[in-house]
Amino acid sequence: MTRRVPLLCAAMTLAFTGAAAAADIEVMTQNQYLGANLDPIIEAGQSGDLVALNAAVINALVTIAGNLPQQRFEALGALIAKRKPHLVGLQEVFEYSCLGAGCSDDLVVGAFNDHLGGTVDALDGAYVPVATIENLNITLPIMTPSGGAWVTVRDRDVILARSDIAAGVTPVTFSCTFPSAVSDGCNFEVVGQVELAGQTVRVERGYVGVDVTIGGKDYRFVNTHLEVRTPEAGNPLSRIIQSRQADELIRVAVDTVPDGRELILVGDINSAPTDEVLQAPVPLPPQWLTPAYMQLTEWAGLTDTWMLRPGSSTGRGAPLVGFSCCQDEDLGNRHSKLEERIDVIFTSSTPKKVQDARLLGEAVGDKTTPKGSGLWPSDHASVAARIQY
Repeated sequence: MTRRVPLLCAAMTLAFTGAAAAADIEVMTQNQYLGANLDPIIEAGQSGDLVALNAAVINALVTIAGNLPQQRFEALGALIAKRKPHLVGLQEVFEYSCLGAGCSDDLVVGAFNDHLGGTVDALDGAYVPVATIENLNITLPIMTPSGGAWVTVRDRDVILARSDIAAGVTPVTFSCTFPSAVSDGCNFEVVGQVELAGQTVRVERGYVGVDVTIGGKDYRFVNTHLEVRTPEAGNPLSRIIQSRQADELIRVAVDTVPDGRELILVGDINSAPTDEVLQAPVPLPPQWLTPAYMQLTEWAGLTDTWMLRPGSSTGRGAPLVGFSCCQDEDLGNRHSKLEERIDVIFTSSTPKKVQDARLLGEAVGDKTTPKGSGLWPSDHASVAARIQY
């Protein structure tokens, strides 16, 4: 009988260990990168010069095609498949489609792909989209050497769920001013606007969420992409817009989580721990001037899970250890140029433990073929973490 006691204790230990592990949740955020810099298109569109606008659109499509979308889909999918998170927040999930004779021109034909479809196909059924917010849907005329065409560009933020939990995932209906009419989630009230070929285009950003129970614990998982902080073409107030979007995100998505649910907020917030309060020449409300990272951590009280990694607050380069952005526009830089920490995983309460939080896609070995000298999967690294309460 005495021999059975250690065995029984060991079995009980394994049972409790298994229960604890089952309560963990693994999440990931990944900006997939639209494939080109759109500033030249915006600048040409504002000038009213249709010839310059056409050239800028063609140049962007050439760059997108040169960034080998299909290979990047496979590389991005491989990062997810290797890590196997329960939920993934994707940003800049673009689709480029085309109608007309010019679509088949060798210059641009390689650009026309659906980033979401390509990524899901690369994952071969292991993940499914469970919630989507559409941020952009615009059609522009182009003229290529092969003829005219209409190019449609869509941008989405998407939540993927691992197939074994997808049936239990429910999209969240937020009480927001601009709920999406064609998808889940919300577009922000305050966004930038640009002129393109006589059209006033809202540069939409948004947020989308799902509820799920994993290991007996209830979660609300929210994915977002905030406005950039550096003034860009046609958007001199980008920092103020970003701050106001963070304020809405807190009011609508953070402060409304039901009791008993743990919030996990992921995304590209375009704001880093070192961002300072914006100085304005005239008095403005603090939610117009306070950077997104500061609002989400100091005002909303969210925990930046990356900061719970051992040495993250005291190591060399702290608190920016874990740079996730950005590689060159053509993704061809030989060595990584990541120098900003703007891709984040926040929680509404401090986890008991954050395990194996790390960057993915930042190593030379993660590049597309030929290995070591191909392209980066995205201009952003992905961020993943296993969270335990």
